Amino acid sequence: MLPIDLYEFNDTTALIRLLMALLASGILGIERTRKLRPAGMRTYMLVCIGACSTMLGGISLFETYGPGFDPARMAAQVISGIGFIGAGTIMVAPHQKVRGLTTAAGLWGVACLGINIGVGNYVIAIGVFIAMLITMLLADKLEIIFFRHLRRIHVTILIRSMDTVMLIRDEMRALDINLSNLEFATAVEGQGISFTCFLRLQRKTVHQNAIDVLEKIPGVLHVETLDI
Repeated sequence: MLPIDLYEFNDTTALIRLLMALLASGILGIERTRKLRPAGMRTYMLVCIGACSTMLGGISLFETYGPGFDPARMAAQVISGIGFIGAGTIMVAPHQKVRGLTTAAGLWGVACLGINIGVGNYVIAIGVFIAMLITMLLADKLEIIFFRHLRRIHVTILIRSMDTVMLIRDEMRALDINLSNLEFATAVEGQGISFTCFLRLQRKTVHQNAIDVLEKIPGVLHVETLDI
């Protein structure tokens, strides 16, 4: 038996919950820092500690003023408010590629983790921590494996002029690859024209081979996959 009741709310258990939030979010944040994401270890730790302290404050007010105060209202404000920070990490990178969605989702998830720790839902908090850690460490590897077996890939292609589109169609037809859903972006002066499309591959065609062929076509300035 532990010398203290972790489910009882007092100054000692409050500090233990803050320490737990600090350690859990720090471990999750290290993975983001390792990948040089805009929100790394410090951001994750601050968000989780802030969410945890909000719930601790809410419980403290409930203990002080009784049932007239609802601590769940403070948790609701954290969950909705963290969206502003998450939105700030999402950006459209060059060639119409969106980045930062995983970071934003991670911040929202770590805020929810902090709320559960603050309330004292230890089992749920540990489960959320393990689930998030597995997702961050293994999901990208599983996505790459899955991507390699897809027969249809989504790409964005930067070309010098519209004449290049016909060259791309001819080269893809020679490889028995079908182009579909072409969407052209506004031409940018000095940077060519960007468009996205789907490539439907044959089973014998390797993804990287199709990308290599595209990059060698005269007039193609850049090719990037949007699936991973």
